Amino acid sequence: MLNVSEVLTMLEKEGLTSSRQVVLRWIRQGDLPAIQKTRKEGYQVAQPDLDDFIAKKKESAANTESVEQTTDDYQAGYQAAIKDLLEKAMVSGAGDLFLFRKNASIPIHLADFKEMAARNFSTGKNNPFYQAAIKNLFHPFGRKTPENVIYVYPLGDYYKLANLIVSKEELSDFMKEMNLEGASLSDVFAHLYLYYLTSGKVK
Repeated sequence: MLNVSEVLTMLEKEGLTSSRQVVLRWIRQGDLPAIQKTRKEGYQVAQPDLDDFIAKKKESAANTESVEQTTDDYQAGYQAAIKDLLEKAMVSGAGDLFLFRKNASIPIHLADFKEMAARNFSTGKNNPFYQAAIKNLFHPFGRKTPENVIYVYPLGDYYKLANLIVSKEELSDFMKEMNLEGASLSDVFAHLYLYYLTSGKVK
């Protein structure tokens, strides 16, 4: 059995992390199997479990690189949809653009988001991911006063929420994986943003 320091040393060699806190978080989340007989001994990790964990992390990193390669395609698709929308608005008048935003956008209310986000973390509102989500979404451009409602904008085959852009296919997969197929789109996007934030896909 390996203690946390030994695990960290091996993970550092593999280039996965140099942070003891990250290792402890992986253990507490159940990503890295470990046992703790006593507080004095601390967490103990079996070598085969660590080997499996390293292999999965490396596979995940390879998949992430693949996803990052498609990000430019997402951005290009979103920009093309924006351009098309603006061209239509230029022809038919700015009022149509306003109506599109109002009728097609998906609202996320601050109070609802705060309640849902706090439930997702054992540390509640003190969790750094919770605080980052509120800051990113409801305090755009460093505003001191938060927005009461923000919007997800559907454009072509993509959705945009703040600095997150996802395809409809990606959203559908997420809903199935998280068993959110019966939830409102507002709730789905709130969960999606938190998921991407905690996984490091948005900053």
